[in-house]
Amino acid sequence: MNTIIVNKTLCIGCKSCYYSCFVDVIRWDTKRNMPVFPYLKECAQCCHCEVFCKQRALKVIPDYDDWRYPRDCITTHIV
Repeated sequence: MNTIIVNKTLCIGCKSCYYSCFVDVIRWDTKRNMPVFPYLKECAQCCHCEVFCKQRALKVIPDYDDWRYPRDCITTHIV
């Protein structure tokens, strides 16, 4: 499972990450005015939330052992 890190000091509560998530993984905590991720296992690891965050408050760390990143597609360059 991937990891999504939110920098609480940089997050201004604009909800751009929330609106950019097409899988509907991100929920909005109205009390804290920041994103929460209760369905992280369903994340498509597209990084749209990170890209659309103008404050750069989000960081997505993909799980490279996931089926979405097949090892047979990785090439090795030997010098």
